[in-house]
Amino acid sequence: MSSAVARVAVPARGSLLERVNAVVRRIIGAPDYSAYLTHQTAHHPECKVLTEAEFLDEQLTARYSTPGSRCC
Repeated sequence: MSSAVARVAVPARGSLLERVNAVVRRIIGAPDYSAYLTHQTAHHPECKVLTEAEFLDEQLTARYSTPGSRCC
């Protein structure tokens, strides 16, 4: 019998959990600061980057400032 072991590519530590977390956050509509940072640096390098607290405040204000936009 051969003692060869099938090797499966395993994502780097934490990366699978980070991806699952990102998917869940998208599903529930939670703001994703890391996606914001990636987008800002790639597409708007001349613009000021918000801090995480500023980003969350802006996202929550935008989400809840329009009455009647929620289903419940």
